[in-house]
Amino acid sequence: MPELFTQPIFIDNEGFKLDEAGSLIAGVHIDADKAYSELPDLLQKFINTQNEEVWSEIEKKIDYIYSGIFIMLNYLDEETNFMCKLQEEVKKNKILLFKPNIMSPDCISGYNHGAGSAYSLATKWPMVAAIMRWFHDNGNINYSQMGLIEGCNDLIASICNKTFSSQINKIITNEGILEGRVEGLVDGEIKTFDGGWGFYYVRKYLSSHCSQDESDNPMNGYEESCNGILLAPGEAKNKLMIYDINTLQEVPSRKRIVSVPDGKNFSKITINKIIIGGDPSNPDDIKLYPGSVIINVPVPKMHNNDLITNSIKNLGIALYPMKCAKSEDPLDTNWIYGSPNNKYPNTRAKLPHSPWVMKIDDETHLPIKDKNGKYISFKTAGSSGTQCDLLKALQNQEVFMIHISDNINITNITSSNGNTALPISEGFIWSSLDCVALDTFCANYCFKTLPRIYAKQLQEKYHLKTEFLQEVPFALIHKQNIITKKNVDSPLLRYYLYKDAEIRGIGSQLYHIKGLDLTTKSTLSSYKGHLIQEKNNNWYEFMTKALYYNYLTLLYNLQTTIFSYAKACDSLFNTNLYNELMNMLDENNDGVIDYNEQGRGFETAQLETFAYCLNLLITDEYGSLKSPYIQNISLLKNSNSCWNPNAQNFMKESIFLEKFSLAFKLSQQENQEKDLFYNKMIYGKGYWPSFKTVEYLYNMTYVYGGQSLKSIFLSSPYGCLFQYCDIVKNSGNYTKNPSTALSDYFKDLNSGEKPLPFTFFVPHGFGKLNGIKVPNTIETNDPKLIFTAHFKEIW
Repeated sequence: MPELFTQPIFIDNEGFKLDEAGSLIAGVHIDADKAYSELPDLLQKFINTQNEEVWSEIEKKIDYIYSGIFIMLNYLDEETNFMCKLQEEVKKNKILLFKPNIMSPDCISGYNHGAGSAYSLATKWPMVAAIMRWFHDNGNINYSQMGLIEGCNDLIASICNKTFSSQINKIITNEGILEGRVEGLVDGEIKTFDGGWGFYYVRKYLSSHCSQDESDNPMNGYEESCNGILLAPGEAKNKLMIYDINTLQEVPSRKRIVSVPDGKNFSKITINKIIIGGDPSNPDDIKLYPGSVIINVPVPKMHNNDLITNSIKNLGIALYPMKCAKSEDPLDTNWIYGSPNNKYPNTRAKLPHSPWVMKIDDETHLPIKDKNGKYISFKTAGSSGTQCDLLKALQNQEVFMIHISDNINITNITSSNGNTALPISEGFIWSSLDCVALDTFCANYCFKTLPRIYAKQLQEKYHLKTEFLQEVPFALIHKQNIITKKNVDSPLLRYYLYKDAEIRGIGSQLYHIKGLDLTTKSTLSSYKGHLIQEKNNNWYEFMTKALYYNYLTLLYNLQTTIFSYAKACDSLFNTNLYNELMNMLDENNDGVIDYNEQGRGFETAQLETFAYCLNLLITDEYGSLKSPYIQNISLLKNSNSCWNPNAQNFMKESIFLEKFSLAFKLSQQENQEKDLFYNKMIYGKGYWPSFKTVEYLYNMTYVYGGQSLKSIFLSSPYGCLFQYCDIVKNSGNYTKNPSTALSDYFKDLNSGEKPLPFTFFVPHGFGKLNGIKVPNTIETNDPKLIFTAHFKEIW
């Protein structure tokens, strides 16, 4: 294997010729450190000091990104002439709408102004700044002809208002959160809230790279953001506006229902007029809403219930408006796509995210069963149908789109948790007019760690449908242990979105690359879809060194790995794990579990639970404790029909799969430990634990955060109960010192102090850690009591 990486790719029996067919993907490779390194720290320092020398360092980084954008988009324009089409659209008064991927705008911490919890999950504001500058400078397009759209929910704004609005004497709007800076007046003095995404700093950068013409001032529109003023594009003269595309019910005149050609999940979709334009039969409406050109700026992330978030998903999910009801009544909260049904929807739970979708009770947020106790569900086209329907609707409205994917850092491990996300520095920026080609290529790059010369042999030998393959861990029995060797796999063997999109005419999976490596001044191209680079007149493969996957989709990402571990456990311990997996998920009995085989459809029910609990963060006085408790405990208790009074088990598959993910994580940990149940087994550093150990560690970690009293986390369900009771019943005497709160409590109990007045009922086997009873817990078999907490009230 090692020798293959040094061989020029053109040593190939088929001969060598650069790709020319298919959609163009233009790109650059830059030094990731020069682009993003230290940016959060520099911005933190600038916000805290207003030192212009620090801002100059930030500008240098954006200038460097701009130099790459300049080359890349010129490449794209040379072959596609897209600027000619764009200029035609602008002459029709259409505006350029930039759509970053901002799942959560908590990218600049409102507390210390450093990197927020979602920094690694969102498109970076410097990337948008560089791209906007290119269209302004090279397309002669005023900033007032541009805008930013996002469908962020009210969650972060509401949380920030609780803490910070009084400090600036001003309500912090959704648009203000996207700006990342809101100004207020306190006793005649300007005070600022600094936190959110960072569009204010996009404005600041652009201001120093344009004329002082007031009609082209990128700062115009900032005041409207701070004050929550909603202007239609036709009203926003000389302003660069932020548009929250979720807020349709507040202004029903902004929504328009359009048809979906050959719709799979939807025959019609409601979309914001800012995106698709006004009613074609109404000249006044068209004047207010002339339509748009979408500049789609995603950041690739390994997704929690799909393959990758990239250009398709950034539009195909995010452009469904959450605050949109069937009626025109501004007070109607019976949302079409969003949940929960109140004034703060935060999740698009009503969109099909998997082929099977369970029917949900609006009051309990739980799946509904028929008279025989079987879940009521219906078959859909899944996440693929949801995404493709939206894109087909845009196509049908002739919305011109340009896709620019920020691959400088690709987010590994998760798409929703900034604390566990792992940004991988790749250094690429890619652009295309074809979102299908772009996403296909990015996926091919992420899931390829084998040289083509080797992968091609495997493809031919085993009749695989892809030659983009990766080395993956493979579990193997060695004496009484399960060790890790290497094997080959690819999630692309089991994924169909790009094919589905191609069949529906959204784009092509065939592509060719044209680009430049700024770090070596060498040419980038492609050969049979593989990224290659010219060095000394030879062509070499350009491959990632990372193993990309998401812990929550590990069965689909690393199926060979999970199957090998299940089979090894079955062989050693006479279990039936492999068959359980297949019986749960392999609908067509072909021995493969693909992305369209996701069980009974727990995703919708899970998202409904998330939506309800996220809402508690806004609406409940102690939502910061109650929300994570209910969210986690609800999912666990509804994985086992014996743990709840309604015999629900819709989370059974999800929790089962998460245990395999934990087994993989434990096998990869740096330290080795003895298996808890089998003396001859160890785990860590490539050794796998027994599944019995995995289940115990999963349960204890899920409920307590660890497996001993010393390792209980305050953020665990048990820790949330403890904090709540301490704050409400004990004046917060323990939690005023968070780092020692639990240890101080346990010491006081050992000294004879009375326990705090709460009781946490758990199933048998959950009440002890390392043989020591957990204070305030009672083990029970009563499904009405299991995983309930009793204070004066009951959680």
